[in-house]
Amino acid sequence: MRIHLCYKMIRFIKNSFPLAGLLFFLFSGMGAQESEKPARIDFFNSDDILHISIGFDVREFVKTKNNPENFDAILSVYETTDTVMQFIKVKARGNMRRNYCTFPPFTLKLKNAPNLKMVTHCRNSDMHENYLYREYLVYKLYNLVTPYSFKTRLVQIDYIDTKNTGRIISEYGFLIENDEDMASRNRAMVLDNDNISQKHMNNQDMARLAVFNYMIGNTDWSVLSQHNIKILRPMDEFSSEGIPVAFDFDYSGFVSTVYAAPAKDLPITSVSERYYQGNCISPEQLEPIIEEFEELKPQFVETIQSFELLPENSKKKLEFYLNGFYRSYKNQDVLISELNRTCKSTEP
Repeated sequence: MRIHLCYKMIRFIKNSFPLAGLLFFLFSGMGAQESEKPARIDFFNSDDILHISIGFDVREFVKTKNNPENFDAILSVYETTDTVMQFIKVKARGNMRRNYCTFPPFTLKLKNAPNLKMVTHCRNSDMHENYLYREYLVYKLYNLVTPYSFKTRLVQIDYIDTKNTGRIISEYGFLIENDEDMASRNRAMVLDNDNISQKHMNNQDMARLAVFNYMIGNTDWSVLSQHNIKILRPMDEFSSEGIPVAFDFDYSGFVSTVYAAPAKDLPITSVSERYYQGNCISPEQLEPIIEEFEELKPQFVETIQSFELLPENSKKKLEFYLNGFYRSYKNQDVLISELNRTCKSTEP
């Protein structure tokens, strides 16, 4: 195993947590190779669980989560043949989750690479770990629906509290691909425009997103306010139509967190109830989208069933909820009629 370090990093380790630093060098049995320029790590080149550690002042990070600040940290990424280490900064992020979670989600500010979002375990309980796995699976299901979606990577994290004698907290989390990287992968650019609504979107891509959110019971999104939505514009096309990309699914019925509730202006009382929020389009435009979802059902089920960290009873509940989308409608016409019953005549 090769370990890439630089002099400043070695000094930081010794000063921040000397016992942990000493043990690291003793038990690695390897000399450190100097690295002047931090290597850019491809976090999304595999679906295997990635083992990492992050050393920082965990106690102060949690204490100041409602007034987020940057914390100096050392990130270690343990790959098959290499352990790559580099200085980073971490900062608590999010709105509701930053307040609700005892250990909030955060941003990793990397060197020589775009920032990444980390979704954390939130609270120390099996229930909240289950929420994490469910939301991770939503991203994986969405990847099957469209390439205009964020890649994610499940990670096993050792949080090393550098101000508390190197105390280690081990939890799961998942990383979310950077906005610009997702756009570049799709030969597009991210738009930031307050005057964009569903009517400015490509009809097929808009319907695909809206049907997916309907399937998973997610109403916590809006193109107009760009709430949990990113807008892309293809760089190699002359069309002015945007492509919407959804993210943040903890308020969906599929994830079903204890804190999730539908907006007060919606005629539903639980996030487990499905409610379509896409613009109204013709049945001829909706039919091919519905057919796509019919064809994807076996892959959706396989994605859930093959996820080893989720207990069997949880897999059954997720499959049952997913099947509700297919089971409730005996044919395409019934589903299209239901979607058009609550669709928006046009989002302003």
